[in-house]
Amino acid sequence: MDFNKAYNYCIRLLSIGDRTSHQIVQKLKQKNYSDDVINEIISKLKDYGYINDVKYAERWIKDKSSQPGMSKKSMYYKLIQKGLDKELLDHIFGEISINDYDTALASAQKKLKSLKGDSKANKVKLFSYLAGKGYSADTCNKVIAELLHED
Repeated sequence: MDFNKAYNYCIRLLSIGDRTSHQIVQKLKQKNYSDDVINEIISKLKDYGYINDVKYAERWIKDKSSQPGMSKKSMYYKLIQKGLDKELLDHIFGEISINDYDTALASAQKKLKSLKGDSKANKVKLFSYLAGKGYSADTCNKVIAELLHED
């Protein structure tokens, strides 16, 4: 009985959106299901292909990398927060190419439109903004130099 109830709960969760196996385990633990039930459900969900951490990470990265403002580093740490294994992420990020410069440039262009003030103040604000998004100092400086037409 517990198994069926927990399994149906997981199916409802997955119908709302993709989840990692870690996220499913956490949800089941919040509902106080036993470890045996949780392990059996995770196994069944994986067997049916309802959860697959590799595909989840690949889809998530593809989706986020097409949007400006999220650095490779930022994506990596967000996926770790979702409970994905570091070795798995190292492997996935090793195989894909994400151009941090392009996403930083697009993000900074958008941010620059909302900034008021002199060039020096905008430079500081843009640097803080980009660094906060996880971009390297080198990438931040290159983007700012291009946007503010400096050498």
